[in-house]
Amino acid sequence: MANADCTVCPELLMRLGASAGGLRALAAFIESEMVEPTMPWRDLLPTLALRARNLAEQAEGR
Repeated sequence: MANADCTVCPELLMRLGASAGGLRALAAFIESEMVEPTMPWRDLLPTLALRARNLAEQAEGR
């Protein structure tokens, strides 16, 4: 069995933290659009998709 003592990569922690912050911001954006919309619904889904894609790329380190 592999050694149980391992270190966590600081870059990974940074990416996870940034991704978590991005997800919180995305959730806040969705909630605010549900309360007081700033764009038509047909424009909202592409905007959400773009933000989610950017978060995924950020998590991958791109």
